[in-house]
Amino acid sequence: MSVKPLTILLINILLLQFSSIQAETGFRKYAGEFMSIDVSPRSQAMGGSFIAVANDVSAAFHNPAGLVQIQSMQAAIMHTWQFTNLVSYDYIGFTRPFSEDKAFAISLIRLGVDDIKDSRNAKVGNGENWRIDPSLINNFNSADYVLMFSLGKLQSERFMWGLNFKLVRRDLAQSNATGLGFDAGIIYKLNQKFQLGFVARNVTTTLIAWNTGENELIRPTFLIGTSYKIPFHGIQSYFVPTVDFTFRTESYPQLLSGLNSSEIFAGAVGGEFVFREVLFLRGGIDEINRPNFGVGIRIPHVNIDYAFSSFDQELGNSHRVGLIIDFNRK
Repeated sequence: MSVKPLTILLINILLLQFSSIQAETGFRKYAGEFMSIDVSPRSQAMGGSFIAVANDVSAAFHNPAGLVQIQSMQAAIMHTWQFTNLVSYDYIGFTRPFSEDKAFAISLIRLGVDDIKDSRNAKVGNGENWRIDPSLINNFNSADYVLMFSLGKLQSERFMWGLNFKLVRRDLAQSNATGLGFDAGIIYKLNQKFQLGFVARNVTTTLIAWNTGENELIRPTFLIGTSYKIPFHGIQSYFVPTVDFTFRTESYPQLLSGLNSSEIFAGAVGGEFVFREVLFLRGGIDEINRPNFGVGIRIPHVNIDYAFSSFDQELGNSHRVGLIIDFNRK
């Protein structure tokens, strides 16, 4: 597709997106939280500090610029058990390089709570003699889906950029919503060890339109990250410490009203120790000061990753397992 038709297509999409905004439209502080949950056990174990690393198939989510760092065809699946197994979070992704300087990826994310009991129409009787009739209790699901199409481009030896186009679907009982949005990211290599990353999520402001007539707008979020590779030549290993900072624009209008700056700015730190490209030990502190740990094992063509996050006792802990298949690597 040439540049001009692509430009026209993007302009038409944006016009369609904003033409449907009505009086019911408004910014919702947590409307886009389901799109910010980490999809990678590797990244989660590092506290989510992954913007400047992004060198596997999950780069499509974390920073699409990193897709061109892979140069192999990869597929990934992930499942998370959290909140005492009430909430399931699943991800599947695929990436393939077009050439030495371009790569494409497609990803699907689902966050859902299934078989929720609905007793609103199960009440029988009146006054003090009312009761719930189990036969009248219905089940419904609550699920959020994000389908992403991603492109990464190596602009020069040190500079790469990437884009995401996101289709959003939300289902809640008889209500549903659709939306679309865009992400953009860059990675800059200062040298062979030090990298900088930058991501703008929902960069054009993402619209989610409900069939009830209400529209939600998700403001952009900006992330900047660093990574540095420290080699240990004697044991054929290395360590990569990472630091990420997040700026949420949805909280910015309240800044002058005395809002705590922690509502606007957040940070995460992490690290990955790689032993002979076979064993991976990870740890990090995420942006809500929660410790995360994980381990990875590489066997021919396959990476197996696990991450653990600690929640409050009432919410249970989070266990995330992921698998990456590399079709080219031995």
